[in-house]
Amino acid sequence: MFENVIADLLGVSGVKGVYVADSEGMLIESESIGLSNEEMCAALIVEMLNKATEIMQKLLNDTPEVLTVEGKKERVIVSKAGNFVLGIVADIKANYGLLKIEMKKAVEKMALMV
Repeated sequence: MFENVIADLLGVSGVKGVYVADSEGMLIESESIGLSNEEMCAALIVEMLNKATEIMQKLLNDTPEVLTVEGKKERVIVSKAGNFVLGIVADIKANYGLLKIEMKKAVEKMALMV
């Protein structure tokens, strides 16, 4: 169902994994390079978004559109996409602007699929 979306995102240099999950954290579809336990990754990505949403509601009475968490080696980008959650794991050296553009395109495509 999401093969084209996942393929487009994996085509961005530095992307290591793409995960589509439902709002409960159940993995719908994914593909990754060198990452293990895709179900766990999907569940944690949804948990990240849920916690960020809770915090933004309390602090600002708003909701996040895109959540980005950066480590020393990797970056995780998460967004709500219709009834689904889309997560990307990428190398920290990957072009962040390009990742955000491609994430936005993917979210728009996924929202139309629902």
